[in-house]
Amino acid sequence: MKHDKCLAPFQMILFLMSASPAFALRAGAARVDITPNVASWKIPLGGYAARHGEIAQGVHDQIYARALTLISGQTRAALVSVDLCFLPGQFRDLIEQNLIKLGYRDYTGSHLFLAATHTHSAPDPLAMDPANRFTSPAGWSSYNKQLAEWTAERIAQSIVKADKDSEPARMGTAIIHLKNFNRNRRGGSITDTAMSLLRIESVDHKPIASLVVFAAHPTLYTAKMLKISADWPGVMEDTVEQDIGGMCLYFNGAEGDAAPIEMKGLTESEQVTAYGKMIGNAAAAELKEMDQAAESQISSWIEPVTLPAVKPNGLFLAAAGQLGMSIDQARERAHGLMPSRTMITFVHLGKLLLIGMPCEPTGSLGLEVESMVEQKGFSEAAVTALTNDWIAYALTPEQYRAGGYEVGMSLFGDRLGPVLVNAIMKGIGHG
Repeated sequence: MKHDKCLAPFQMILFLMSASPAFALRAGAARVDITPNVASWKIPLGGYAARHGEIAQGVHDQIYARALTLISGQTRAALVSVDLCFLPGQFRDLIEQNLIKLGYRDYTGSHLFLAATHTHSAPDPLAMDPANRFTSPAGWSSYNKQLAEWTAERIAQSIVKADKDSEPARMGTAIIHLKNFNRNRRGGSITDTAMSLLRIESVDHKPIASLVVFAAHPTLYTAKMLKISADWPGVMEDTVEQDIGGMCLYFNGAEGDAAPIEMKGLTESEQVTAYGKMIGNAAAAELKEMDQAAESQISSWIEPVTLPAVKPNGLFLAAAGQLGMSIDQARERAHGLMPSRTMITFVHLGKLLLIGMPCEPTGSLGLEVESMVEQKGFSEAAVTALTNDWIAYALTPEQYRAGGYEVGMSLFGDRLGPVLVNAIMKGIGHG
């Protein structure tokens, strides 16, 4: 029997329906420069108390807000990576106000996943925190309303720009483990070695964006660095973008006690380049091999958290004293800058669940969370640090009692870790 090569109209419809995937996902990506004009403004650098609020003497490399917007049905989510040490208090509210003003309310509330990369060579977040009304001792960064509003406006613009550029897309996710790519700076043996990855491409296979989650402090530039820089995450993102195309976003993982590997014999700048390229090459190699699904469901939600009472410890008070503060001044700052309530933010992207913690969780705490969440049926879970708020460090009770620098910067006592873990476990039941 001879078969006609031409299909009947009804057969053609059935063929197209089976051969053409229903690309229900839309995605857009954009980055906006958030590097302030250091020639016109006096911009204090954050990240190191040893700088004593030193004013930036130039720009080594630009810093950015990188936004990825995702739309699936009636659900929207904006993932934003910001080159700051942490997010200033109430900063998320300011960004949301800008989004509402611009007509983009759909990217507020649980639909906004905003995280700092944790570079220690960017404008001091304390200079953008309206709760920071403290002026002494010398070297303490004062609140700069103009800088806060300018930065928040540009971050909002990155989301708007990404949304306007959105197109039908598909995505893929993966988690790999990288040994000897980070280390525990507290001398412990536990470090989260996971690298969580997301790749978004258009229906015709054009790269749109990739996301890399990996735990390591961006502190290769030390307090001696007096120019603005994204540190190694900027090099990593550039490396991925040059290799596979599209835009790359970096979210830090459970980095409270995670540091880059030691690279002896190199200058700070050489270390930043070498480490950034090492992480970027590892990410790009996996991203290039990743399969993308035609249909990808997304969801996002928030779990509110009531925090323990602020309880600055002796290590914090001693460190503040070295900066010229009295005990009363140090306590006043801890109580004035730390919130009483915060949030855990969740974004579920296909198989990958991002768990946004508003702090710097240690590797032990992050691994505990990821293990518990995976036991509840989420096959790929990734903790991201410094998300949507800032409450400093979070440790396990055992780590808190052991002491060390991170304990001095954990301002809610030894129960903060369990409170956050309980909130996360409650939150995943709502997803």
